[in-house]
Amino acid sequence: MSRIFIFAFVLFATLFAVNAAPLEKRETSFPPCPDLPPDAVGLDVKMTPDPFAPGQEETFDIKGTLKNDIITGDLLGIAFINLAEKHPVGGPLIVDICSLPGVTCPIKAGTTFSTTQKYIAPGAEELPKSYAIVIAIEHGNPPDSVALACSAAIFGASEPPAVPADLDFWG
Repeated sequence: MSRIFIFAFVLFATLFAVNAAPLEKRETSFPPCPDLPPDAVGLDVKMTPDPFAPGQEETFDIKGTLKNDIITGDLLGIAFINLAEKHPVGGPLIVDICSLPGVTCPIKAGTTFSTTQKYIAPGAEELPKSYAIVIAIEHGNPPDSVALACSAAIFGASEPPAVPADLDFWG
């Protein structure tokens, strides 16, 4: 009889421990954008909170080692992109990298670039069925800009679609 109580105790203790353990949290992945030019690279992006909270402020820690120099006028953009309509959801964040506090330009190719940016995520009612969070660094002004770096997290698609080449990232 005592063996049954010991077995039941171990069984309940095990079930309690399994139920009390937090589920493994998946971090949002930001792989390089598809179809990047040969000299463009992906970025290491961490988003807080993760998953993002619609309508709330997000913090993006962005790092990368570019193959090209970053010079005055090069732009960093963060946007939620409607993949079906190929345009930003809400207003994208666009900043001149060299105007960021603590950044001294030019940043030579092969040097690690790092910045933290805050951005208000679109509200849940604004988000389409299929969208991406795109982080990009570009040289030049649209439509004559050249991608230096790009990473994107895709949401709501069974297969990750390519971020379209004709994407109107800058609005």
